[in-house]
Amino acid sequence: MTNTGTTTTGTTTTGSRFEPPGPGRWERDISHTTAAPTRVLRRLATTTMPDAYREVFAEFGGPLDTLDIRFVHGAMYRRIVPLVAADSDRPPPPRPVMWLLLRLHPAFRQRERAARKMWAERPDHRVVAEWHARERHEWIAENRALQAIRPDTLTDTELADHLDRLDEHLVAGWRRHHVLHGSDVGPIGDLLVHGHRWGLTTDELLRLLDGASPATSSATSVAERIAAELRRAGVDPAGVRDLDTVRSVPGAAAVLDEHLEHAGWHIVTSYDIEARTVGELPAALCALIRGGANGHRAGDEAPATRLRAALRERVPERERTTFDDLVERARAAYGMRDDNGPLTAEWPAGLLRRAFLESAPRLHATGRLHALEHVFELDSPELAALLRNALAPSADDLAARAATRRAEAELDPPDALGPDHPDPDPSVFPPGIRRTMEIVITALSLLEVDPRAERAPLSGTGIGDRVHRGTARVVSDPDRLDDLVAAMEPGDVLVAPWTAPTFNAVFAIAGAVVVREGGPLCHAAVMARELGIPTVIGCREALDAIADGDTVDVDPLAGEVRVVAAS
Repeated sequence: MTNTGTTTTGTTTTGSRFEPPGPGRWERDISHTTAAPTRVLRRLATTTMPDAYREVFAEFGGPLDTLDIRFVHGAMYRRIVPLVAADSDRPPPPRPVMWLLLRLHPAFRQRERAARKMWAERPDHRVVAEWHARERHEWIAENRALQAIRPDTLTDTELADHLDRLDEHLVAGWRRHHVLHGSDVGPIGDLLVHGHRWGLTTDELLRLLDGASPATSSATSVAERIAAELRRAGVDPAGVRDLDTVRSVPGAAAVLDEHLEHAGWHIVTSYDIEARTVGELPAALCALIRGGANGHRAGDEAPATRLRAALRERVPERERTTFDDLVERARAAYGMRDDNGPLTAEWPAGLLRRAFLESAPRLHATGRLHALEHVFELDSPELAALLRNALAPSADDLAARAATRRAEAELDPPDALGPDHPDPDPSVFPPGIRRTMEIVITALSLLEVDPRAERAPLSGTGIGDRVHRGTARVVSDPDRLDDLVAAMEPGDVLVAPWTAPTFNAVFAIAGAVVVREGGPLCHAAVMARELGIPTVIGCREALDAIADGDTVDVDPLAGEVRVVAAS
């Protein structure tokens, strides 16, 4: 991070001015939302996330109050809120004053005690074990119970009650998902902080996690099962272009239905209820099956064997036991991270979306909506109230909201807002707090690319060990993913702003992937490692410099993309 001591604001070409939504420095968050999200997502983000991270920082002994979330003209911004002087725009005090403050102020003394206790007991291993043994099954059971209630069989009043229950379930899931980040991202950050001190690179350390996230490639495994059933029936899975072909083979149909029963209502093109679900993307499912015809492409096994042994030799001998423990904890946490998101957030959101979709024609038929899609301009409590015959908001109000969101989606928000003061030197913190704070800083840096980092054109962070040449297939709008995959062939290069779980279908057949956003722990990076696909992440010019149909070389070794021939 470059600290200039300046205050950042921004004015778009339409004249909309971006001002800091509160004191302090606000960084744009593009890992949880697309431009101009719905009211449902804005409420979820601004309420559940600060509440969740307040709990995490208190338990882990961070010198922070929370991670605050605000929206400015539809763009999501986050701010790390300090534990003391949270409403101040002033820079941190000089080092000697900070040193005394951290050791004398009652709030910091309490956090240091919490940090020492947490690092002595290390509850993350227990949380991960409980997730796999108990909690994930409870989330599955609750999701299935709510999914079994068909909205189309309910009266308006019953549907309103169902919406209330779904919204409560989603709120609980979003909060739990972010609380779990303390135990899934935390151990990974801890491995990286220690590893950097030993002279190990981020890429080397993250390669130690290869193969530790079965949930990441679970959809690929389903595709392989369907492909096997098709082959047994004499059907070539590489030629599947519609689901009717799959359903004509009983064994394949059974696997498909089992998959849709579990994942069909997972939202996948973003984290918003306006996003499409697995079951709404038949072309993506067909692409997944075509990819399954080629068998699973696992990442290199070296991270668990040769690489791990080689890196261990570079660690001081007296700290190798610590290295072993950190690697085991990080691998366990890595698996929970991609396992819990679909169950706590994506499935609950998809079920809420289903209820919204059922409500739309009912309100449209009575003149309460001018257009069916305007149902997504409502927050859940508003929609429930309309189903119970509330008078507002009116159809005109919702049409105006839709126009505002369309305008917001065209804006170009600044990457940051507010004063950019120097970060406090971590060495000034007491030992327990210091370890927690270093992990927080490291973890946040791994999720997204630093927009201020200087890089050559069409370059980013590479993942993989081979160069791939292929035809670029550019998807600028994740909601149009089904159109893309219908035309995508094995070996093509996916070029996208970022990836969400639905892109798993494209990963199965993509020869390489290029994404504009994301850091080493983003979805695209995790998928690339698990499936052994050459990928460049954080390539900021990708959507501007690469056209659909271009022939490109994706070189993860150099961390760059080269346009070989224009379309």
